[in-house]
Amino acid sequence: MSDSDVFGVQNPESGEIGYCCVLGELGEVYGLVVYLGSSGLEQHHKIQWGKMHAGSPDAAYSQNCLTAWFGTRSDLDKNDLKIVKDLGLKFRGGDTWPQFRSMQPGYLPWYLREDEAKFLTLCLAQAREVALRFGKHPDYLTSPGKNLYLVQIPIENIDPPSFAHSSESSLPSGQQTLFPEAVGTPLFEWESQWLSPAPLVKAAVRSFPLDEVRLQRIKKSSQGHRGVWEIDGFFAPTPVDGDDRPFFPYTFLSADHDSGFILATVITEPSKWETEFPKTLLDTVEEHKLLPRKLALRKQELRELFAPLAAQLNIEIELTKKLSAVDRAKRELLKFMERRL
Repeated sequence: MSDSDVFGVQNPESGEIGYCCVLGELGEVYGLVVYLGSSGLEQHHKIQWGKMHAGSPDAAYSQNCLTAWFGTRSDLDKNDLKIVKDLGLKFRGGDTWPQFRSMQPGYLPWYLREDEAKFLTLCLAQAREVALRFGKHPDYLTSPGKNLYLVQIPIENIDPPSFAHSSESSLPSGQQTLFPEAVGTPLFEWESQWLSPAPLVKAAVRSFPLDEVRLQRIKKSSQGHRGVWEIDGFFAPTPVDGDDRPFFPYTFLSADHDSGFILATVITEPSKWETEFPKTLLDTVEEHKLLPRKLALRKQELRELFAPLAAQLNIEIELTKKLSAVDRAKRELLKFMERRL
């Protein structure tokens, strides 16, 4: 199977489809990647079409998938090895030691939550069945139409909760199976359907609640509108610890267009930037007692985020590709971060 042979598995709990891709054809890495929903599938398309490289920073910051890798013992960390030991499992040789991870945009690959582990277990079981059929019929995943994917749909829960294997799926006697009987996971009847992915809907930027009293105070205390403030948001390459899992800080950086003076920086967790960025802008305005005449931005999501606030403060917003002051400041900031490593 090639990494372009994609099939779907529907999550029986959420209804979301995970798009599965088997790795190993080139003999470099072995495993299964489950891209979650249409947004995850879009990331896979970008990698396939060369718009994004699998090992690039953009991929690290934007992947939305579950992974099962099979490598050597040295690929596992102490938590992985503890699980193997506690379960009494034994693996010998290369490409046999399993490692499971969850990848979310802006976060470091991390250990699975319970719901993720359940779904990845189902995906691995279905990947096994699909691979066996593909082995007998190489055109099994050839789409009958444009933008159609073979999707495994759960249609019935069966008792007792165990994985049953057909004679076609039987293993040689004594071989350790990835899916032992009576593992306590619900078993489903599965139906194969050719389906189009759900429309890709870009997540709406969450609105920042406006404090009318604070806005009026800023208007009265400011010394008018002057200058252009460049603002950008970007991921810092060094992960930091979070409450639940490490993350790549999403960084707010603002600089004066004419002087290049850095007005403000703040790092936030990826899930909190929509709250922290407008707050930082207001803090900066209050500190300098000055309102910018214009905000220059390069990202549409920042424009959507700041638009209500800018309208209240009579600030113009310009969407532009060139942010010379911010880019100079960003280079210096990243150098500073690297020196601290």
